[in-house]
Amino acid sequence: MPTTPLLDLTRAKEFAFEADQLRELVATFEQSLAQEMDVIQTGLARGEALKVEHALHALKGFMPLFAVEPLAQTVTDLYKTSREQPLTVTEHAFTALVPSLVILLGEVRALLAAL
Repeated sequence: MPTTPLLDLTRAKEFAFEADQLRELVATFEQSLAQEMDVIQTGLARGEALKVEHALHALKGFMPLFAVEPLAQTVTDLYKTSREQPLTVTEHAFTALVPSLVILLGEVRALLAAL
């Protein structure tokens, strides 16, 4: 498990110039992260590769704004490879990523509670 925070708002702050804007962006990210994780897990369980790919695409889009670079890059790489490999390979890679995504989601929720 990571010992350092996975949430990084540096890039998000480039888009949100006021505290209210940042809070709104973070709240949207929290909802999207939780939703896409659920869609991916359901898609994997049902063998729905296209749903998994679309949800990974959504994650890839917003992770660079809110996550540390190594985690954002891992999600981006997983999306790219998900289009070229069997779903079972994507499932294994996503499953390995879930603990970090859960930690990130917890960090986002803690931040929202503090704002």
